[in-house]
Amino acid sequence: MSKGFDWETTAGVHWSKAENDWMCGGPTRATQALLAFDLIGSDTFKNLIKELNQRGYDVETLRFSVKKKK
Repeated sequence: MSKGFDWETTAGVHWSKAENDWMCGGPTRATQALLAFDLIGSDTFKNLIKELNQRGYDVETLRFSVKKKK
C-alpha cells in the first residue's frame, strides 16, 4: 500500500483498486485511525465523493498526503 508515500514520515489517503476501498496510511496506528474514522468515515468526505462523482470526476484518482514537520 505504498502508492509512493513514505509511511514513516507521511500520512495519506488513496483509493485501492485491489481493496476496492479507501486506504489510509501513516507513521502510527493512531494517525491511520484518525484518517479512517474522522476523515474517510465522515459525512463530509462521503458528500465530497458523491459531489465529485456527479460532476464527472474520477474519484479513484483522488489522493492526498501530509508530511510530518522536521
